[in-house]
Formats: sequence, structure tokens, C-alpha cells
Amino acid sequence: ANLDNLSLEDAERLLSGDAFCGNDSSSSSGGGGGSRNPRPLAAVIDLRNSDEIQKGQKVRTEGAKYFYSQLLQNDGDIDIDATSNAGGPRLIHIPILRDVDAFWEEAIGRMEPSERIAATLATAFRGGAFDRAAARNLERGGPVSLYTVMMATAARPIGMALEACVEESSQKGDGGGGGPVIFHCQKGKDRTGVVAMLLQSCMGQGDDEIVEAYRLSGELLGGEDATAASGGSDSDKSAGGMIDWSHFRGSPPSAMIDTLQWVRDRYGSIYAYLDAASFDEEQRMALRKAV
Repeated sequence: ANLDNLSLEDAERLLSGDAFCGNDSSSSSGGGGGSRNPRPLAAVIDLRNSDEIQKGQKVRTEGAKYFYSQLLQNDGDIDIDATSNAGGPRLIHIPILRDVDAFWEEAIGRMEPSERIAATLATAFRGGAFDRAAARNLERGGPVSLYTVMMATAARPIGMALEACVEESSQKGDGGGGGPVIFHCQKGKDRTGVVAMLLQSCMGQGDDEIVEAYRLSGELLGGEDATAASGGSDSDKSAGGMIDWSHFRGSPPSAMIDTLQWVRDRYGSIYAYLDAASFDEEQRMALRKAV
């Protein structure tokens, strides 16, 4: 999910790097695990749009406020925090869904011709009828529709997120720098899930591993996301009443299986999509080396 509801304990574990150590009962370190000398957090990559971030700021826990106060802002779109620690991890804002117009143009283009004609006619009598028809069509497609529209219209921002993962996790020439990187969106399974799928592909993981990791997302989030998407209610609609987000609940394996297949059908391979996102083989090799 996002980091606006962190406890103080979790904030400290993330910043120190203890949270990234594997469980190891023989270890005496407070963070458990795989290393007695964990590397501290290098960066946080926020994939949300500016309005989502601003809403989150208003409800941050004390732990989250402390966490963000330790991050060094990048020169991105918005001033995410008023103060930051110049020596701390970097906070990088890469909004995957920045180009909302392109997203909806792609969604509209996937409507059946008869649906587009009917929506166009309805617009003459009811304002916004076309947009609502496009939203209903997106909802019917469920998560796979959301992911593939996103990937078709946000290849470059996705590539930038991958580049940031490489840059921030890599050791510098003087032996310094590098460390764990957190990337997240609002829910922690959709935009995050797409970026994670591409990173896993770069690392040579197969479809089974990718699908299983995605499946666990909803289970780990719990609540309504612990089960597959279901019919919606008014309370699940977006602020503008356009999309009923209940249609995108959960992380059903079929959503990632179908997304992987869509990428291969449209681009030929996962690597060809990464090339289109300007994340080429040289950068992929750098990622493998960093990790």
C-alpha cells in the first residue's frame, strides 16, 4: 500500500534497512535476518499522482510524518514535504498515470464500435455519457483492462520508475551509495504490481513466480483485497463518480496471466515492451548487477 499509515517502529525499520533483512532465528540483530549489517534505505519512489499524495498527507500517522521528514526530496512535480533531511534517502515522484487524457483515449478506443456510437448519441442529451460508457467498459475488463491500458499509455513513466530503481540501488564508483528501494502506489498492487512484474522479468523470473508474487498482494493487503473483484457499490466509486473501483479489488492470478499474454501479443515479448519504455538491455544488465 502507501506509506501514510506507518507506525513509528515500522518507519525506523524501513529507514535503517532492518525491514529488508530475511528472517533468521540465529541472528541477534533487531531486524532479524539475512544480514547483521543491513544497508539503510536508499530511496522511495512514489508512483501516485499529485492529488493522491496530497490527500495522503492529510491523514499521515506520526510514524509516517517522521518517515517523510527523513527523506531528501527530488526536484519533481510537487513539493511533497516542506522539510527534509539532506542526508537521508531520496524521495522520488514518478506519477505513472500522469497523462490522464491518453489513458482515457486508449480506454475509449477499446470500446466496441456500437458502444461508441451509442455513447456519442447519448452525449447530445446527457453530458458525460461518453466518459461514463468508457468507465463501464473499463470496469467490465477488471484488473487486466486497467493494467494493459496503463501499460499502453504510460510506458515512459514506467521506464523512468525502473531506471530510478537501478540508479538508487546501485553502488557508486567510490563504493558508497546504493541500498534498498521502496516503490509504491495508492493500493500497492496495481501500478506497483506492473512495475514489480517488469522488474521480476528483468531478473529472469518466470511467469509462475511473477503470478504468485502478484497473487500474494491482495492477501497481504487483506480486507476487501483479500478476495477477487466483485460487484460494486456507490461507496466504492471515485470522487468524481466515474469509476467503481470495486471491480478492481484483489489480485486474481488470471489478471497477471492475461496481462503478461497481452504484452507478448502486442509487443512480441516483455523485453520488447521494456525497449519501448526506453529501459534497454544495458539498463537491464545494470539492474541485475545492482540486485
